[in-house]
Amino acid sequence: MDDKVARHVVRAVFRSGSELERLLGLLKEHCSPDEYKTYARAIASAIDGINSELLNRVLSSHPQLAGEIEADIAKFGRFL
Repeated sequence: MDDKVARHVVRAVFRSGSELERLLGLLKEHCSPDEYKTYARAIASAIDGINSELLNRVLSSHPQLAGEIEADIAKFGRFL
């Protein structure tokens, strides 16, 4: 895949993780503590899986993106 597509995948990974993290607040308000704990673990596992299977794979074939990602996050608080 070319760099443009790789950047798109990285953005999708970050959006997916953010969406799942936002879900935690809703679950904490509407679930029992035990139920919340179960979902929180599942969400953490899902985010880890997305990062392992997509982000790490993209960065292994496009290592120059790692510096670009870090610089954008440091400057803008997100990957542009």
